[in-house]
Amino acid sequence: MEIGLAAGIRNLPGKEQPLHHAYRDFLDEAVLAEELGFAHVWLSEHHFAEDDWNSRPLTVLAAAADRTRRIRLGTYVLLLALHDPLAVAEEAVAVDILSNGRLDLAVGAGPMQQECEVFGVEKSETYARTYEALAFMRRCFTEDEVTHEGKFYTYRNVRLRPRPVQRPHPPIWMAAMGPQSVARTAKEGYHLASALHSPFWKTFPAELEKHGRRRSDHRIVSGPLCVHVADTREQAWDEAEEALHWGVEFYRRRGVQMPNPPVGEMRRTPNAGIYGVPFAVGTPDDVLQALSVYRDEPLDQLSLQFHAPGMNVEHVMRSMRSFARHVMPEIARWGNTAAAA
Repeated sequence: MEIGLAAGIRNLPGKEQPLHHAYRDFLDEAVLAEELGFAHVWLSEHHFAEDDWNSRPLTVLAAAADRTRRIRLGTYVLLLALHDPLAVAEEAVAVDILSNGRLDLAVGAGPMQQECEVFGVEKSETYARTYEALAFMRRCFTEDEVTHEGKFYTYRNVRLRPRPVQRPHPPIWMAAMGPQSVARTAKEGYHLASALHSPFWKTFPAELEKHGRRRSDHRIVSGPLCVHVADTREQAWDEAEEALHWGVEFYRRRGVQMPNPPVGEMRRTPNAGIYGVPFAVGTPDDVLQALSVYRDEPLDQLSLQFHAPGMNVEHVMRSMRSFARHVMPEIARWGNTAAAA
C-alpha cells in the first residue's frame, strides 16, 4: 500500500504565521516526502476561510513541480463546480508540463455553502456541474476540437493547446461519499478518492465490475487521515492537539455535527477525530496500530496529513521522518490488498 502526503496550507486562528512561511513550509515538506518515498503530494482547496486555507491548489502545485522530480502531485480535492472547466483544463496542462507528467487531478462536488453563494453556484447543482465539467475537460484533453452545449456550460470550437504530457490525460479522480456518487465514478471510469467515514466507497470494485471495468485499472486513495508521530504519546499530543482541535472546530462552525473535546481532553477521548475517522497520534507503534484497521481494506494508498493548522514545521518534518523510518516498512509488509479486491 502506498503512502501519500495530504496537505491544506492553513493558519491557526489567533496564532497566525506569515503566509509566505506557510507556503514555503509546504514546499519543503513536499521535497521531504519525495526523499522519504511517499507516492503523492495531495493539496486541497477552500475559499474565504478564517484560517487562510489555500484556494488555488494547481498554482501551488506548479511551484512544487519545480522543487521535486519524481513524486506525483495531485489536487485532493479541487472544487470543480466553482470554476470555469476550460480554465481548469488549461491550468492542469501547465502543471502537467512543468512536472513532466506527474499531475493527478482529483475533484470533488462538495463546496461549502458560503463558497457556493459567493461564486454564484447553487449548492444543489454542484454534483451535476462537476460531472458535466469533467466530461467536457476529458474531451478537451483527447479530441482535436470540442463543441459542448450542456446544462451549465457552453463552448464552441475549443482546440486545447498545449496538450498534457500524460496521454490521453492526467489521471482523473472523483471524491465520492454516497452510493450514487461511487456508482457514477465507476461508470465514468474515474479513480476513487474515498471518504472513509462513509461505507459506500467499499462498493467501488463491485460497481466497476458491473460496468465492465477492471479493478486493476482503477485506484482508490483514502480520505486524508491526520497523523503525528513522536517519541512518546504525551509528546505527540502536546505538539499536535491544539492544531487538531482547530481542524475539528473548522467543520463544526460550518454546521457539521461532531464532538470536539477541549485541548487537554482530546488526547484522553477514545477515537477522537474528524467525521468519525480517528486521529493517529502517538509513538510509531501507536500510529501503526491506529492505521492497521485499513490493512485489509481495498485501498491502493493511504493519504496522510502530517501538518495540521498551526503546527511547528520542525515537529512535522521530524514526524514524517519517524513515520518513514518506523511505520512505512511495516505498512509495506501488508502487501497489495487492493489487488485482491
